[in-house]
Amino acid sequence: MYSLLVTGMLLILSMQVQAKDNKDAKESKDVHKQTSHILIIGLDENVKSNYYYNGMIAEETGIEADSINLEFNRIISENIATSNKDKDCKFVSAGPEQINDQFLQSIKVNGESEDCYSDITSVSSAEWQKTLDKVNADYMLILNQHYLKWQEVPLRTLFHIVSYTVFDKDKKEVCRGNQYFTSMHLEKPEILRKISLKSTSKIASNVTKSLKAN
Repeated sequence: MYSLLVTGMLLILSMQVQAKDNKDAKESKDVHKQTSHILIIGLDENVKSNYYYNGMIAEETGIEADSINLEFNRIISENIATSNKDKDCKFVSAGPEQINDQFLQSIKVNGESEDCYSDITSVSSAEWQKTLDKVNADYMLILNQHYLKWQEVPLRTLFHIVSYTVFDKDKKEVCRGNQYFTSMHLEKPEILRKISLKSTSKIASNVTKSLKAN
């Protein structure tokens, strides 16, 4: 009787240990599951318009003329990173130390406004990999263009059209798209950050969905 009791207790203990091991293994697997890191870069001279020139943009926004592209890219990329809700993906805004001028100049942009995408065929695979490795990134989200489209009719409206293209480590295009938001005129950086948040959140959501679908 005693022997059966001991055997039963050992069996129960063994089952508990096994269950714990399975749970620990699952948790370890979940923790170990690779979080996708997406490096966001904004291209040089990517703020375009059918109406505004740099002097007008600088005057109305208060941004120095030679910092317009940098500031617009910074606002959009930071909004994408902070608005992301997917725990399996992390967006990282590129700093000057991650991206050199030669790399940026190797990326070409085809099209304009809503129909706009990046062409990276001139970027060497080695340089591409090196740039991603600097921040341990798996993908690169390129802000192709921030197009300021002014229209007079039916209402005076400024459309901000932000287009993007995403590539993986092998330079394969994963997705492309654009989102837009509107304003009555050009806004100061702090207002631009607020009114672009909804659109940049959609960019983050669309990108993470595309990554999981591939």
